[in-house]
Amino acid sequence: MFVILTNVSEQHKGNKVAIRKDLIVSIHSKFVTKETGLIENVTYVFCPPHGTWEVSEHMEDVVNMINDNTK
Repeated sequence: MFVILTNVSEQHKGNKVAIRKDLIVSIHSKFVTKETGLIENVTYVFCPPHGTWEVSEHMEDVVNMINDNTK
């Protein structure tokens, strides 16, 4: 099963990414100040050994997607 999230890294901003639920180890979020001065709330989804995805969905929403067994 996958969760579909929205990438916020500069190179891929706005593109969708599908991540297997069983690969996700941890999720956290923090406010990040971009070079333009814009403050953005970014959620980090850690999937070893592949690394961390930066997504725009709120942490609580990602957790709910993972826990939702119907999707």
